[in-house]
Amino acid sequence: MDPTRSMLLALARHAEEARLRWHAERAAVRARGETPARTEAYAYHVQANLSLITAIRAADLPASFRLYDTTLSRDPLTAAEQLRQVASAYDHSGPIEAAHEAARLVYKAAFAEPISAQEQQYVDLLAGLPVARRDKVVELAEERARHAEA
Repeated sequence: MDPTRSMLLALARHAEEARLRWHAERAAVRARGETPARTEAYAYHVQANLSLITAIRAADLPASFRLYDTTLSRDPLTAAEQLRQVASAYDHSGPIEAAHEAARLVYKAAFAEPISAQEQQYVDLLAGLPVARRDKVVELAEERARHAEA
């Protein structure tokens, strides 16, 4: 495998592992009944993705660049997503908190499921709102969910 492919795969694996670590941390926070906040794991996830996107741009890949059986898109964001799907990442999270492990695993499984048609409608509605209104709706939904659980 040539150095460009090796580098891109390594960065994609790193980005995917950062994403898995961030989601595992979020699942642990949810399992404790707390509301997730942006943490160092999120910042690490974003930084890993930015590194991958920057490497794709810097590599100036030809239009027919193939990795295994995938032809990478010319758009760096799409190519980064394609690379993350091809890369084999390892979820290092493992059991985090014994008391909340079952709830964390249930949350991770539910998060991994594809969204339903009704949930897609919610996504479309939220995406159509201005950012401030969308943040307010999400905040109110989180608050209502906390009160419903109590």
